[in-house]
Amino acid sequence: MNDRQVTVVVADDSPTMRRIVGGVLSGAGFDVVLAEDGVEAVQTVFRTMPDVVILDVQMPRVSGYVAARLLKDDWQTADIPVLFLTSLNAASDRYWGARAGADRFLTKDFEAPELVEAVTSAIEQARAARGGRTALKADPLELSDDDVLVRVCDLLDRNLFEASVTQDVTSIATDVHGFEETVAAVLESMERIVDCDLVSVMLLGADGLAPEATYVSVSREVTHEHYRDFLAAVAEASEQATGGATSMSELSPMLADAHDRLGAADPDGLESPGMATFLSMPLRAGGRMMGLLALSSGVANAFGESALTTLRLVASPAAVVIDHARLSGVHA
Repeated sequence: MNDRQVTVVVADDSPTMRRIVGGVLSGAGFDVVLAEDGVEAVQTVFRTMPDVVILDVQMPRVSGYVAARLLKDDWQTADIPVLFLTSLNAASDRYWGARAGADRFLTKDFEAPELVEAVTSAIEQARAARGGRTALKADPLELSDDDVLVRVCDLLDRNLFEASVTQDVTSIATDVHGFEETVAAVLESMERIVDCDLVSVMLLGADGLAPEATYVSVSREVTHEHYRDFLAAVAEASEQATGGATSMSELSPMLADAHDRLGAADPDGLESPGMATFLSMPLRAGGRMMGLLALSSGVANAFGESALTTLRLVASPAAVVIDHARLSGVHA
């Protein structure tokens, strides 16, 4: 601990608990700022940028779980330790608290030294995670009640989208039978959630170095040059990921182009436009790299942060689904 007084935000809808917790921490030398519910807790944290946040779970307007998720979701407050202090003590409560981003979970039958130790420990752990460096504090931010509730809605919408995307991919394992049908379903799922022209799954062989097969789906009209550029980029990405030399001829591409989109964009008598944006991501299952997921577009800078976030989200379940189908012995 240094000479600067540590600030702790305490949020609880019970005036008695606010008085008890605030008194214990003030007596231990902490600067305590009180909040009466979840919305005020979020507002107070952004206004004061404290060193630690203590949240009750069951609070009006916004629960402690949601308040914690909002704080951990924002880069300005993500590194501030969050402690839950609640009357809830079931295993499911502690599990959900951890999922919400809590660093510690205490019950309201606490002893004063236990609370002080928990706050001190949380501060020390945060400092250790920074390598002993002083925490960088964002500028204070005033949020209205509506600002907080808009953030809640945005967070819930995003969580619902992420859960739906993950469910869309994992359901393939039960809805689709056959290896190549599984890969095709994964590619189709990628086309639905990310705007792209070409999407592929490149699978590695048993040695984890050489490509075994590459499955390519044509989502939109593309030129042959775009397609060749894409395969070259997949081969290069394979080399970078595995460290083994890979040529385009080794990819053995299997093309899905039911609507004859490949070549439909070739101009007559003009220089053929190629690929403008390429993105690849490793597919890992069971702790090993089993292949690559790759996408391309004829539009420059086509894949923004939203696309990257979505692909990171689906890459793992997609790899597991494909690997399960391959290990099930249905791969010819």
